[in-house]
Amino acid sequence: MEKHERIGNEIIANIGKLTNVGSVARCYTRLRIRIKDDAKVELDKLNEIEGVVKAFASEGKVQIVMPGYLDKVFEYINAEFTGGSHASESGAAVHSDEVAEKNGKPFTLKRLLNGVLDAISNSLTPVIGGLAMAGLFLALLNLLTVSHIVAQGSQTYRLLYLMGNSLFYFLPFLVAYGASRYFKTNTILSLMLAGIMMQPDFVKMVSAGNAIHLFGIPVAAVDYSTSLIPILVTVWVQSLLEKVVDRPWMNKLGLLKMFPVFLVMAPLTLLVTGPIGQGVASVIANGSLWIYDQAPVVGITLLSLLIGFFIITGSHWVFFPVAIANLKQLGYDPFLWVAFAVWNFAELGMALAILVKGKKRSVKTFSATAAFSIAASGITEPAVYGLMLKMKKPIIPSIIASGVGGLFFGLCQVKVFSLVTVSILSLPQFINPAGGNNFVLAVVGLLLTTVVSFVLNWFWGIDESMFDEDEIEAASEV
Repeated sequence: MEKHERIGNEIIANIGKLTNVGSVARCYTRLRIRIKDDAKVELDKLNEIEGVVKAFASEGKVQIVMPGYLDKVFEYINAEFTGGSHASESGAAVHSDEVAEKNGKPFTLKRLLNGVLDAISNSLTPVIGGLAMAGLFLALLNLLTVSHIVAQGSQTYRLLYLMGNSLFYFLPFLVAYGASRYFKTNTILSLMLAGIMMQPDFVKMVSAGNAIHLFGIPVAAVDYSTSLIPILVTVWVQSLLEKVVDRPWMNKLGLLKMFPVFLVMAPLTLLVTGPIGQGVASVIANGSLWIYDQAPVVGITLLSLLIGFFIITGSHWVFFPVAIANLKQLGYDPFLWVAFAVWNFAELGMALAILVKGKKRSVKTFSATAAFSIAASGITEPAVYGLMLKMKKPIIPSIIASGVGGLFFGLCQVKVFSLVTVSILSLPQFINPAGGNNFVLAVVGLLLTTVVSFVLNWFWGIDESMFDEDEIEAASEV
């Protein structure tokens, strides 16, 4: 038995077996498992498993931070889950209301919010790698532009831009795929509905600016490119209709079983679900921009102070649609991605302080690993769960440093021009293709954040007594 299989089996054994699993998903560094019965989860034993940096649970969901073995462990557990009798044929997730119903628990607003968060995170999970590559590609294009290697507006620039922007432009297709797995819908039908939104003839009708009607009913002239929420709402409604037609007698229709769903959803996509989703996205995006316009310094500083909480709880996914909307509407994000940036570098400063001042060899080794993870790829989980939350003392210094960075960025109106996890290697995302000193200010701000975090943690944030040598050595292997 290979190591990832052994780790996967240990995880399965300590979450109440596969029969207690509602869904399996992942992000950059976390395994996310929807649980039917929280009482069957043994967190203490999960935290003792090799490669696990931190495991925690809340409201029917277990999150396991394990960057080192995540890829293979996720594939193994997901294969075990979807290959058995524990899931549907698609192996997709069971959403919150279904789990709540099975548990006999009331469906509350909190569960609704958890369900929305799960839908966003699970729908984006298959796209994570592509988003990182596309964002970094566009950031490098900005670097080539300001370096006058590629002239903005030239055919070379336009072709390179469409290469990097293709994923963002056709995001509805990718989200439709992820959402179909989460909501357990017919994936081909979900992609067809995304195709309706992105059909070139419809795009031309929208661009023409004339009124659009379907059987005399007004159709909202919406550009759905780079959108996330409209297709998410559409696939959710599709899942409700598929439950209605999921009857034994409908199986006699064979390949045409889903035709009634398409017959209803095709016009509904343009008349109802798409416009509603776009309306929700616009309200959220415009709300964040209103806060930025009214009090940019206060808003960014406050978000920078709080962003660590969202990341720790895994609820930071809720900000992604807003950042996407800002990028589409403005060409940059002046608010949300900035907070992610300063938090990452506050954690980098903390890890470096522990690396330099730490006495235990194993602690220093793990700190070096955590610092490299942030600097090279923008992944903060090893630092957050393996150092900050373990020691506890670094929490306040890290939050203060993040707030200081947010204050600087707010005062200098620093913006992000492509969305990619913020690290040293991805700093070109701060380059303004039109020129200016945005990049220099970003580097100064992130350096300030790192230094403040380093100094504060040096004096107040280090407590190695929280670590056993064996424990940290096991964690450092990830």
